[in-house]
Amino acid sequence: KNLFSKHLIFSTNPNICKIEDIKKRSMELDCPLLEEYDFLNDFFIPSIKIDLNPTTTIRRYQEKAISKMFNRGRARSGVIVLPCGAGKTIVGITSVTMIKKTALIVCNSTVSVEQWRRQFIKWSNINPKKIKSFIAGQYSNLENGTSDIIVTTYSMISFGGQRAKLSASLLNEIKSREWGIVILDEVHIVPANVFRKVLGIIRTHCKLGLTATLLREDRKVGDIGFLIGPKLYEANWLDLEQIGFLAMACCAEICCSMPPDFFEHYLCESNSTRQILCALNPNKARICDFLIRYHESRGDRILVFSDNVFALRSYATKMLKAFIYGATGSLERIRILKNFQKHEGQTLFISRIGDTSIDLPEANVILQISSHYGSRRQEAQRLGRILRPKSKSRKAFFYSLVTSNTEEMFYANKRQQFLVGQGYDFKTILNFSGINKIPNLIFETEKEKKNFY
Repeated sequence: KNLFSKHLIFSTNPNICKIEDIKKRSMELDCPLLEEYDFLNDFFIPSIKIDLNPTTTIRRYQEKAISKMFNRGRARSGVIVLPCGAGKTIVGITSVTMIKKTALIVCNSTVSVEQWRRQFIKWSNINPKKIKSFIAGQYSNLENGTSDIIVTTYSMISFGGQRAKLSASLLNEIKSREWGIVILDEVHIVPANVFRKVLGIIRTHCKLGLTATLLREDRKVGDIGFLIGPKLYEANWLDLEQIGFLAMACCAEICCSMPPDFFEHYLCESNSTRQILCALNPNKARICDFLIRYHESRGDRILVFSDNVFALRSYATKMLKAFIYGATGSLERIRILKNFQKHEGQTLFISRIGDTSIDLPEANVILQISSHYGSRRQEAQRLGRILRPKSKSRKAFFYSLVTSNTEEMFYANKRQQFLVGQGYDFKTILNFSGINKIPNLIFETEKEKKNFY
């Protein structure tokens, strides 16, 4: 009894013992290990010159989240959960300015790498030459001098195939260095088999995981506890909405009937074909077209999400709108996003690559025409794309278009569970009456509908 009422401190040889297995077993024994970094007394890792800019303001909930990480002059490894648009990036930047040691930022896409780099330069006084990006095709600038902060992706570190000579040498430098802190953006993806090896490659004293949705459908979310650390802080979405830090969201599920001939095919086809038929439902397309026109007339900025790439391209081409999906090149992707940010086009069609780490504060309307089964995380991440406070209106609109009497209705109910638990209310619209009386919408004739299929 007396032994376990006190803290146990012990050391291991990482070359002999697998630290991950020790942490996992400790959690199973209900005796989790805490990782704390005594950065003030660390004279081995060189300190870096970085502070927040005088104009940078930390909100109260961000300050509370950071205080949970720092205790008695030490930095504790763990996870901070904040809603999309609530300033997770600033929390990460602030933690680096407090530790003042070399930092590695790991993101899940090349777009978010550039966003992190810009945010560091915007909110801190870091010398731009001391923060570098390590992404495919854009790492030559790492050759010149040692960087204090490196921003890269999970894929760049975990990729096990053949590498270019320069890329391999730079990766070896990252692996050989000892880092003061590693920030893992969108930390919920770390338990995946392909990404969890990142933690075994990098040597660091402190790990900070950031996410808006600490959810996984494969039940591996518990692995984050021993891979990163415990959940240090989590903010409630509606609490931040009520004090004005998030936009007020109106959520609706619109049930779209399927034409009889489409439904006959739906009943007889395979699962993959059923998904395409649900996404290509002409009545869903007409409602989508109507909502786009209505919100564009209000001056709103609209994102249309579709996991089904064929449906994404079909809708966007038919409506003459820009679209982005996995095969879109990085430069083209950045160009389209910048055009949207500069108000060159009010509507953007985007695949699941837009679920996380894409900063589009101008958007205030989301239409979802196709999704990934019953993923609660994806539903929350997509709503988060429009939760940044708006200058003109505090309201944001989230529409989930679901084909009636199909498997989409079952998955839609499961997807909403996390947001309902956060306090959001979904209004169900069963009959979108009058849609057939509106002129000039797409698929007015039977011939157009059949050609669409």
